[in-house]
Amino acid sequence: MTDQFRHDPKTLEDAKKLYMEYESIATISKATNLKHSTISYHVNKQNGWRTERELYKADLLEKVVDSKRASFAKMTVNAISVVERCLADIATRGTPPTTTEAQRCMQILESLDRITRLDDGAPTEIVAEKPMALETIHTIVASDPFHKQLDNAKEALEAPNEQDTESN
Repeated sequence: MTDQFRHDPKTLEDAKKLYMEYESIATISKATNLKHSTISYHVNKQNGWRTERELYKADLLEKVVDSKRASFAKMTVNAISVVERCLADIATRGTPPTTTEAQRCMQILESLDRITRLDDGAPTEIVAEKPMALETIHTIVASDPFHKQLDNAKEALEAPNEQDTESN
């Protein structure tokens, strides 16, 4: 005879309910007068209470995430509406926008650009430049018109000064 038939089904159901409410096995044992090992068996057996509780937790978490996603979408729509109204007001009023207002408008545009890029899967920031080959660096430096002037200036500084040689 298996363990589950030796105990009252109502008692096992009460124990399971307490376990699903995240009570400890010790607390469940005291409340239901079941042995600690009996509760552990039902918790740890294949497709036992632990599995059911994990599935319930995953389902609950998914519902919370979906709810947050829906709330965020609604807040985004409302925020965009407010921003549109503010920008339209600034653009159509008789006085020109202040510097602060213009800066804030640019920040809004920058944020919208980042959001658009994220939606498109494009990078939102320039993280680092690609490494260059040494030959490429030499070509760039050689084509710099100020590079020759810099070399001439270094030579002039390194050459002994005529006044210094005459005074010796």
